[in-house]
Amino acid sequence: MPDMRFAPPPSLRIADRSGGMNQMTVRSFNERLIMSLLLQNEGMTRLAIGQASGLSAQTISVIVRALERDGFVSPGVAVRGRVGPPTVPVRLNPEGAFSIGVNIETCNLDVVLIDFVGEIKFRNSVKYTHPDCQEIARLVLELIDSAISTLSPDKRARVAGVGLTLPVDIDDRIASGNKDSLANFDFESLIRDATGLDVYIQDNITAAASAESMFGAARGLNDYLFCFAGPQISTRLILGNRIYAGEPPNALDDNALALLDRLLDIRAADPALEAPGAIELTEEFDELRQIVITLSKFVSIKTVILGGLLPQAFGRDISQKIQRQLEDHYGTDHAPSLKFSLLGPWLLAMGAACLTFHSRFMAENTI
Repeated sequence: MPDMRFAPPPSLRIADRSGGMNQMTVRSFNERLIMSLLLQNEGMTRLAIGQASGLSAQTISVIVRALERDGFVSPGVAVRGRVGPPTVPVRLNPEGAFSIGVNIETCNLDVVLIDFVGEIKFRNSVKYTHPDCQEIARLVLELIDSAISTLSPDKRARVAGVGLTLPVDIDDRIASGNKDSLANFDFESLIRDATGLDVYIQDNITAAASAESMFGAARGLNDYLFCFAGPQISTRLILGNRIYAGEPPNALDDNALALLDRLLDIRAADPALEAPGAIELTEEFDELRQIVITLSKFVSIKTVILGGLLPQAFGRDISQKIQRQLEDHYGTDHAPSLKFSLLGPWLLAMGAACLTFHSRFMAENTI
């Protein structure tokens, strides 16, 4: 990376600091604040940045010029209004930074490389029957090397790090008889030592919910319910830009593992080929509807984001069906709005990749 002032992340919680903040720390925080806004918006004018951040026009101008010089942001297309000179929005430079996302599951491994605006530049997946930590580690390094090799030498220097995600209960999901503990295996050190890149870790559903806020259907939302549909329904509740997790789902049985295998095969072939209704997920989506209704008794939920290992056409179709069911229950004017994810069936690996951008560039009070 051309400028390391973003790392390590500064601690700005008052309880962590015995003294005040010096000029460099304040500058770093203000840069992160602007980068946070740009990561969650496609482009913003300096006026809009000032209104959202509270920073002065002079401070914004100085920071934006520095970020342009370092290649992190670039000017957008000028917009001419009715009066006055045209305004030029500031947007992230897609090639300003890259991130690698690694998601390790019970029976598959996903790796993606994304650019600074969340576009997938490389993706690959490997399935395995009996998880072996050493073999999975070898595959992880092999796919990371393949991802980096797709970039030109000058762009490889802009890979900001590697995000790593696993299910919180991955060891409980492994079939009996396999003694490997994926949860305790030190993938972090292995990846860091082999690549020289910083590694950021989170559970996979929490990271996916954060990715929806950064690049997906939850952009601009402070409160929403995130539901991930795979072989089971996993949820995260986001309130005031903070993510709350409940109990992990039950261990995967044979039927759930077979469904997961089927969904991975569809994704590997072509999601567009799968006709809506060809996958039987009735019980899972009945559970999702019940989760929304039960949770709404305690918290007012305005928006539900549904993502998962689902073909896009099928996901949009089932989202509309659940929306109609919620409207039948609550009435059209009071039903939560259900949106299908914009990030596609590689959402979990996308969530892993977004961990790097979140840790390196965003202010602490944003998800």
